[in-house]
Amino acid sequence: MLAEKPLENITLIADCTQLLEWCDVKVLRDNGRIRAVFSLYSDLDFVATAFWSENTSYLKRLMDEFRDRLSMSGFVAICTQEQLEQLQSLCKEVDPTLEKQMYADFETELRCECKSEPVRMTQDDSEELKELYRVCGTPAWTPTALELGPFYGIITEDYGIVSVAGVHYMTHYGSEIGNVATHPDHRRKGYAEACIKAVAEDILQRSDLAILHYFANNLAAQKLYERMGFSYSPVEPIFFVRAEI
Repeated sequence: MLAEKPLENITLIADCTQLLEWCDVKVLRDNGRIRAVFSLYSDLDFVATAFWSENTSYLKRLMDEFRDRLSMSGFVAICTQEQLEQLQSLCKEVDPTLEKQMYADFETELRCECKSEPVRMTQDDSEELKELYRVCGTPAWTPTALELGPFYGIITEDYGIVSVAGVHYMTHYGSEIGNVATHPDHRRKGYAEACIKAVAEDILQRSDLAILHYFANNLAAQKLYERMGFSYSPVEPIFFVRAEI
């Protein structure tokens, strides 16, 4: 059911498949049909959710089952316009930030001007990656992410790993590229572009879509992904939402 519109539901698809070990997923059925699905992450330092629901009433029934955890400090979610409106009718506070979604598929010809060749990262690189993410301000990364899908990095003789890109999850229907970081001393060299291209090409051998999300005001990211050949998603608008019930 979710896979009929993978670009709308890709995070929830991942929660119900690859990420199920780290998610509490509840499904609401009525008259023999699935009416709503709600996922709550259990492995993060903050409360994150993903959901799909036919209407607000069904969504409320599932959210009520998680009310104690949702009300502790608020939660975040990536939402379509319809999902945002559902949350606005159920939550006392909703703060949406406009995002953009882009994607590549097996017909996409990805481009990259950088001549440096990324290499596949392994668990042996985890400590060096941890330090790179710390320097770049993304300390929430953990080595378990390397088990979810491909990570590619640029390695220099003097500095070691200076740029990396990976995934947030991988499913047959689509995979999200993420965990992108470049050391401040090595930016504007095309390294991130090369790493993203390597990850996307690897993903598309096993997944229908390679998906990217970025905040709509991040014009540098927009220009980069356009130049590389990613297409804009038909799911528009999409929001990163912070909410409190």
